[in-house]
Amino acid sequence: MMKSIKKLFSRKNESPKSIHTTSSGGGCDTSTSEEQVQPETAKERVVRAYVQYLNGHDMDGAKELMADDCRCIFITQGDNMEMEYNEMAAEVVNIFEAFPDFKFRFDSSIDERKSDGVVVWSDLVPNGHHTGKPYAFGPCPAIEASGKYVENPPETICFHVNEQGKITKHVIESTGEMSGPPGIYTQLGGFPLM
Repeated sequence: MMKSIKKLFSRKNESPKSIHTTSSGGGCDTSTSEEQVQPETAKERVVRAYVQYLNGHDMDGAKELMADDCRCIFITQGDNMEMEYNEMAAEVVNIFEAFPDFKFRFDSSIDERKSDGVVVWSDLVPNGHHTGKPYAFGPCPAIEASGKYVENPPETICFHVNEQGKITKHVIESTGEMSGPPGIYTQLGGFPLM
């Protein structure tokens, strides 16, 4: 957040039309230009609704936006893992139960790549406090809640949205060691990822 604020103030000599940000604090468009900002596309609205459902811990709402055969691909430091959406959703529900305030914080706006229709959100930061149920990853022993705060590195998510407004695939890329559920588990004191 501080980084975003510093960026905003460092642009004070730029024309207002060059500033366009959206934040998790309700989102704001600080653009005051006569130049029209491109309205959000239908596919971008689907992606924004999906992230809002996740931040509201509404997996039923999120699932409504997914195609029946949706695939989730995780890319972390050269490793790829693919799973069906229902498998991923079950893990997300476990995270929500262990981290009641779990959210994806963000500072940027989303962008649809016009050439292939993929909607990209480049800086979603998973974070929360472990104040709920014990948390386990896979077959590892559950760790009791201690209130510890966890924050994974920013993730870039590429959402493939079909013409019916359903997400058919999402590819989640993270560059840090503490990414995904294993990163959350490690930050709580579980196995080291190295």
